[in-house]
Amino acid sequence: MPEDRIGDAVEPEEAPPAPLTRPEEEPATNKSAENILAAIFSPVPEASPLEQLEQTIRHPKKLIYVAMSNRNFYWRMHVSKLVLDEGYVPINPFMLFDYYLLHTVPKQLVREAINNLLARCDEVWVFGTMSLGVKVQLGIAKRLKKPLRFYDIADLPEQVYRISEKLAQEEGRD
Repeated sequence: MPEDRIGDAVEPEEAPPAPLTRPEEEPATNKSAENILAAIFSPVPEASPLEQLEQTIRHPKKLIYVAMSNRNFYWRMHVSKLVLDEGYVPINPFMLFDYYLLHTVPKQLVREAINNLLARCDEVWVFGTMSLGVKVQLGIAKRLKKPLRFYDIADLPEQVYRISEKLAQEEGRD
């Protein structure tokens, strides 16, 4: 009987051949924590202008309309920086038109341009106390069903707080 069992024995299968790698690929045996960390933290070359354009076209950033009272005019750059730091593109009328282009064009013409920008933006963020002009812009944004955010900027430049619309509408917060 032992002889019968020998005939029934299964031959071990041959190991599959090692995968072929391209000459530029490192063999799997060279993987180490140091190599992986070096790959992660190696400097990334800066994108060319063409690559930057392609990235912008493929992954456009949201346009954020910045609504703020002229009482907070001097914070315009800080507010724009905050929007940029959040990963969005700020559309800040005070950065584009200053004080009605230093009063060299009719106010109504500038207001129409501002309202056109507001209509084209993806969201509206309100910073600080709401003047009559900001309240009108907020009304336009609501009618256009734009997403809204409100920020308390009383502690600028150190801190900006996101707040509710109700709190934003209270007077004397700045």
